[in-house]
Amino acid sequence: MGGEFLPLCAIGLAILVGAMSPGASFLLATRVALSSPLSASLGVAIGLGGGAMIFALIALSGLQALLSVVPALHTVLNVLGGGYLLWSAVKILLQKPRAQGKDSGVSTLNFTQALFSGLVTQLSNPNTAIVFASLFTSLLDHHLSTTLYVTVPGMTFLVDFLWFIFVAVILSQSLPRRVYLRSKVTIDRLSAGILGLLGLKLLLK
Repeated sequence: MGGEFLPLCAIGLAILVGAMSPGASFLLATRVALSSPLSASLGVAIGLGGGAMIFALIALSGLQALLSVVPALHTVLNVLGGGYLLWSAVKILLQKPRAQGKDSGVSTLNFTQALFSGLVTQLSNPNTAIVFASLFTSLLDHHLSTTLYVTVPGMTFLVDFLWFIFVAVILSQSLPRRVYLRSKVTIDRLSAGILGLLGLKLLLK
């Protein structure tokens, strides 16, 4: 395991940078942290971490080899992922604000809903698995030990989970929430626009 320590550190850092980069996952975590209880943010973090862990397992199982044999699978994954992101964008745009004085028009999620949303949102971008596959191929030996099949997915889950919990704790403070409530319509439209663009990007790939 000693010789695998540096590659694992490099993988962990790359996964953290990916989690921190703007995208559908970060956008979801941000919106839930600003509009829902901390328990919902916990659910989102578990869902996003779980999705990343599934992609890590798929990548370790030889995703690139599978895509080279069945190239059409990549297109199918992109269509499914892009369709889900577009549907999420439309759902945000069609959200009706509540009457004034009724929870400020903020639509909240419970733990289970947030977990499911996090999991599906993470899995809606199949290119994450391809990036993982490239990363693992370049940094790990071709003959992986059983320990790595547990360590890498576990580390992937932990990095994503801890980052999105950190985001939730920061954004659940009173000041960010007040800013969100004052600018909810604008922020939601911007969020929907970004999700729509990400969905179209996947569909047109």
